[in-house]
Amino acid sequence: MDYERFLSRKLESLFQDPTERAEVLSVFKTYGKEDHEKEPSRVKLAILKLAGPDIDEIGKYALIAKQDYRDVLAWAEYPRQSRKWSISDPDNHKKKKLLQEDREEYQKWLIT
Repeated sequence: MDYERFLSRKLESLFQDPTERAEVLSVFKTYGKEDHEKEPSRVKLAILKLAGPDIDEIGKYALIAKQDYRDVLAWAEYPRQSRKWSISDPDNHKKKKLLQEDREEYQKWLIT
């Protein structure tokens, strides 16, 4: 998946004001500098999904990502799975449904 392309599109969509977009980009520059801060474009896109156009929330999720980027990815890309994965499901039907719903939600968000 071309996360950089989606990130650029989402930034323009959520922040049409160039000043606000610059502020978000400034926050985003803080993530990805350290060796443990993996997949910067993917993580930044996840932050946008979680925070929407709220710049304060973007800052909050960026700090969380710096601690453990996997939390932000799970909450954005796998919200149902991250909350309900421990459910009893001997045949894996419920988990497959959670997986499908999470994929569909994320894909829909990416293209809107």
